[in-house]
Amino acid sequence: MIHYRIAAEDLLELMAKTIEAGASVADILKQLKLPSDLLDHSNRLIDMGDAWRIMLASQNAVHEESHLISSRPLRRGSTRLVFSSLQQCETLEQGLQSLADNYNIIHGGNFNIVRKQGRSLSYCVDDSEFHYQTQAIPLAIEFALISIHCTLSYLCKKPLKLKRVCSKRILLPEHDHHLNIFQAPLKLQQKQYELAYDVEQAALPLQHDFKEDIAANLYSHYLYFLGLAESKAELNFLQLCQEKIQQASAKQVLVNQEWIASELSMSVATLRRRLSEYGSSFRQLLDNCNSDLACQYLESGLAISDTATRLGYSDERSFKRAFKRWHNLSPATYIKQFPQLKQKDV
Repeated sequence: MIHYRIAAEDLLELMAKTIEAGASVADILKQLKLPSDLLDHSNRLIDMGDAWRIMLASQNAVHEESHLISSRPLRRGSTRLVFSSLQQCETLEQGLQSLADNYNIIHGGNFNIVRKQGRSLSYCVDDSEFHYQTQAIPLAIEFALISIHCTLSYLCKKPLKLKRVCSKRILLPEHDHHLNIFQAPLKLQQKQYELAYDVEQAALPLQHDFKEDIAANLYSHYLYFLGLAESKAELNFLQLCQEKIQQASAKQVLVNQEWIASELSMSVATLRRRLSEYGSSFRQLLDNCNSDLACQYLESGLAISDTATRLGYSDERSFKRAFKRWHNLSPATYIKQFPQLKQKDV
């Protein structure tokens, strides 16, 4: 499972004004059925999903949606209004422009801009003139951008690809932080915040279910996006392992867990853990590979005994048992399906 995290101190900095206004951390954690000491240590890492739920609960506690960092209160329902406008949009570009326009209306300024430049379609936030009560908190805008990206990916039914993400923050956290969800190059100390998409995605259609309230639960869009990212990560990792095993087996290289782990620059323990997380194992991947290669070799006319040797089996009988397990028939029976082959060991 992919996990992104936020340090407790960063979360508390964002919530500081709402806590001053009466939001009770203890009540929020109890309401969400989270450990009562979850935010007691400033360097503790909080799962991003839990952090999201905590932030929403703190906003609800004070009936305000800017975490009170804006000098112009953002009444409850403002974010809902902004995202509800997506129902009228047909493409990604229209969706981005609608969000920018509506955010500007509720905040009272031209802080959100959509622009096309070269091969990029960008959603930019310039908060240099924003009416902060005290100081800017990058996490607040970054989370707004995450909401935008996840919701639009949800409506496009695919994880949208970003060319870059820009933030005004000075340093990135050292842990697996929230910005990694974008899976894109990160640029720091920029003049503006930015989500830069490839311009070819501008016309991607937004797929609406008009019975659905898009703004009802933005958190569900995050979970949907996380599921897409998880599926993609699982597929990519398993495919990479499978490809390396196939390449090595085809060259008759001895394939074992140590070799694959070394190829992937990880320990054997990490390899086992990651494969287990994806419901697989080295033995299963090797079996899949040998099963495919066995068929290829037999179909090309290679003798059963030579096929067994090439796949690393100590004797032909072991190979025949494995083949029967894979395909529910013997190698000899399989060969008979290809009468054009002249097999020596049938």
